[in-house]
Amino acid sequence: MNNNFIFSLLSFIFFVNTCISQQGLEKVIVEKYYISNSDDTLANEIAGKLPIGSTTYRIYADLLPGYQFLAAYGSPEHTLRIATTTTFFNNEDHGAVIANVIPYRTLKKNTVMLDSWLSVGAAGEDCYGILKSDDDSLETVKHEKNFLSNNSKVMGIPLTKCDGLIRGENVPRPFFFHIDSAAKVFNALHKGGLFEVKNGAWACLGGSKGADSLTKNRVLIAQITTDGELTFELNIQVATPIKGVSQRFVARNPIEDEICIPSLIYGRDRKK
Repeated sequence: MNNNFIFSLLSFIFFVNTCISQQGLEKVIVEKYYISNSDDTLANEIAGKLPIGSTTYRIYADLLPGYQFLAAYGSPEHTLRIATTTTFFNNEDHGAVIANVIPYRTLKKNTVMLDSWLSVGAAGEDCYGILKSDDDSLETVKHEKNFLSNNSKVMGIPLTKCDGLIRGENVPRPFFFHIDSAAKVFNALHKGGLFEVKNGAWACLGGSKGADSLTKNRVLIAQITTDGELTFELNIQVATPIKGVSQRFVARNPIEDEICIPSLIYGRDRKK
């Protein structure tokens, strides 16, 4: 047998075993994106009531380079839930259930950038969502009046300096599987504080990578604004660099090849 073929075969086997043994989802990152103040309540009549002190959280799947986000899902064995002790804030002006359909030109208006939604990378039309600490501060959105101008140190970098957005083409868009009814809680026409899925998912067909996929590879999967206490339990499926091979990460009680990592649970739910 040709030695080059043997070397190539052994290299491939090593690559496969390495990909399988690695955990493609390193952790879930929760970023405190913004905290509303009295200036933001001026948008009440057109954007909906936003209580002073409401916090906007961004939730990221932090993946290894080469891995892709496939889905956040709930199953009979593993319920997915995002909850607050009050209600989710949904912007009534230009808000949406998924970030991709929020027009970029509207992001400067009132509290549109604080809307609650689901995602597979986007934070607006043709925009990836990135951590404020990863933002280069270029093309920062300039808001009307004095909206989103809070610079409290509690929320880290102010949005007036870094908005956590980077323009891009073909930004992945989520597809819903059996969660349309549950996702209505992120529609401005509905009010609620619980998103729960026991047999469904929001997913990216073909997989989604972060805006900087060669290094940090962080995929924004949700943004939640609330004046209550946020909790969640997530289950996430990721694609490995090997075609057709994926990994499943669950919040609790893993079975077979499932992997359990602590950061899939956030808030008081982690103590249960």
